[in-house]
Amino acid sequence: MSKERTWAYEAIVGAVAPLILGFVAYMVAAVSTFSMPQLTHVGLDPMAIAVLAFIAGFFTIGLGYESIVLFGGLYSLNFAGFIAKVTRSKQLIEIREKKSPQLWKTMVEKSHLIYLPALLFFTSISLGWDIYTALPARTARSLGPASQILYSLNFFATPQRANAVMFSLRLTPALILITVISGLVPSIALPYFRRFRITGINAGPFHSSLLTAVIGSVVGLSIIISLLGIFYKVSAGGAPTSYHYALLVLVGLSLHYAAGTYVGRGRSESIILRNMAEGKYDRKRIVVLDQMVDPNAKVMQLESLFQDRWD
Repeated sequence: MSKERTWAYEAIVGAVAPLILGFVAYMVAAVSTFSMPQLTHVGLDPMAIAVLAFIAGFFTIGLGYESIVLFGGLYSLNFAGFIAKVTRSKQLIEIREKKSPQLWKTMVEKSHLIYLPALLFFTSISLGWDIYTALPARTARSLGPASQILYSLNFFATPQRANAVMFSLRLTPALILITVISGLVPSIALPYFRRFRITGINAGPFHSSLLTAVIGSVVGLSIIISLLGIFYKVSAGGAPTSYHYALLVLVGLSLHYAAGTYVGRGRSESIILRNMAEGKYDRKRIVVLDQMVDPNAKVMQLESLFQDRWD
């Protein structure tokens, strides 16, 4: 068995825990929601809803896998080159060979399965809440096709009384799509946490870096404020029934999307390595510090890394 297949097999085994936790989240969501008095008249077993959500979770695993292979593997070097061009900097990439990891290194590597679901969950909540507050359900239908799309993603606006099947079928696609949107940027970045070390040098001037930092802080603050708004509404008793289902299902989808990216990370790294070996990257903006890829990597002059800064 090749090393790549061995790594893929180990990744699949490592993704079993989030797979199980995701199903638990779906089960709790279905039971806690569809056992409510106003929904028991439907007569549908909550476990059936949990199974439907679990099937959606498997679909999300596939989307996570394809996302990291497509965006992290095929296009991340192009994106790195674009960022370097915009910031008028250079990106230095060092290839690190895989070795038999120690226990603590294995735990650090698998922490991907902890921080990524949390990032997806909180980002998705922020997106959903912003849509919910920016586009009231009563006016969305009269604002045109774009508003209809946003309305379909407004999972917080689901009515309190609804048929269980329609309730689930309406919410789940929106939750999947928002999870995928939240996972696009992490899918681009994840391959560079393990196999490669990428460092930006000759970065942009102070004023642009400062503005970028401020924008990032504002985005992070908006996520925190969105979460506080949701928790306040829940504690005040004004939350619609969708909270009981959507938030827990979103936990499961985030776990499953992260599991998909975890399984596909090895393949995305192999694609990046092949693209570098074939020279499929912006050689003016990206420098590969490996003699197997670039024979001149070890004798590269420092001046060459800083040239073209003000061209």
